[in-house]
Amino acid sequence: MEVRLRAAEILYDLERREAYLNILLRNRLPFYDLSLKEKHFITELVYGVTRWKITLDYIWSRFVRRDNLSLFSKVLLRLVVYHVYFLKDTILPVAVNEIVEIAKKKVPKEAKLINAVSRNIIREKNNLNLNSIPLHIRYGVPDFILEEWFDYIGRGEAVKALSWLNRSHNVSIRVNTLKISKKDLKEKLLERRIKFKDGNLVDQALIIEDGFDFERSDLFNEGYFVIQSEASMLPALILNPKPGNRVIDLCSAPGLKSTHLAELMKNQGKIISVDINKNRLRLVEENAKRLGISIIETFSQDVLNLPSSLDRSFDRVLLDAPCSGLGVISHKPEIKWRLKRDDIYNLSEMQVKMLERAGKLLKREGRMVYSTCTITWHENESVLLQFLQRNPEFKLVNFKYKGELFPGIMKVLPHKYNTDGFFIALIGYE
Repeated sequence: MEVRLRAAEILYDLERREAYLNILLRNRLPFYDLSLKEKHFITELVYGVTRWKITLDYIWSRFVRRDNLSLFSKVLLRLVVYHVYFLKDTILPVAVNEIVEIAKKKVPKEAKLINAVSRNIIREKNNLNLNSIPLHIRYGVPDFILEEWFDYIGRGEAVKALSWLNRSHNVSIRVNTLKISKKDLKEKLLERRIKFKDGNLVDQALIIEDGFDFERSDLFNEGYFVIQSEASMLPALILNPKPGNRVIDLCSAPGLKSTHLAELMKNQGKIISVDINKNRLRLVEENAKRLGISIIETFSQDVLNLPSSLDRSFDRVLLDAPCSGLGVISHKPEIKWRLKRDDIYNLSEMQVKMLERAGKLLKREGRMVYSTCTITWHENESVLLQFLQRNPEFKLVNFKYKGELFPGIMKVLPHKYNTDGFFIALIGYE
């Protein structure tokens, strides 16, 4: 029973405190006296329930007339529906009995209702007509996101993207070539019986195929790799800095892209790593130290308030802008339930201002990348168009990646590239 109890507690705190799922798991799992298999099951439950929350609520609410059910009871009913509809090889009577026992301890006044509703959900499982469910509920997203994606990438692509993003995927790592070759890291992983395969999109990437306690690994602590999605590696690769360049990375924390830039520069030159959050900048410094990087200098500042003394002084500028994050909901599913339509429009206004400030930092012969980890027209092409219209001295710069020619823009759809959703634009002077 403890596994389902812990999962319910995490789900409850996730919503009550508007916490972040990955941080909750990282802070709590190590302290549970449970097997690795049981901890993996907790992870599966909390991610699955969070991904499909709107769908789960739609199903259990068909059997509940009350509208004042406590949050913990809602969490328990979501767990019931998730077991019934989404989990294979589940012994339902055992699972439901455990959830009812949890209800007796946590929400005793609603335990009888949870028991009755759970039995009805199981009994009526085969009578639910999936075609009668509204599309956004069937695909597990708020309706406005589905509308945005249908307009932006078309219904077929949107459905494929959601299908990919609503599943868990193996973690990818980036080899730190300053300390070790990919070949040698592979050998060390094999020695530790860690299963992996080559990345789908990036030569420097490996995909870990089984459970691996990354942050307790000697390989991680010795700085041989960082945990990073392949899509997140692309901005630095497309910016293509050279050894000796002067580079600025805006909104840089926790430093994955700054350290990647430093590796591409062979730790020669200068990188100014900017972030408004001083505490998060410490993560940049910690990552750089672990990876053996000495050319990164951190600077705590709002991008819009950067001093004019920095203008026209950088060979490369990277703006990985704050965004709605809809491209990373595979591993941050709570994002989609907290986002509002107006947030997208407000973010796009800020992104245009930040891109204009970034442009002033670039030398005449330099290159700039604008990137986001989201899939919305307003935060991607619209921002770029507004910037280019207001600043006609700039243009999109064609680039090649993996033999394919891109007209200044690479739109990384998750199902197409098997990684997070990203948007990357390469900009230079006319």
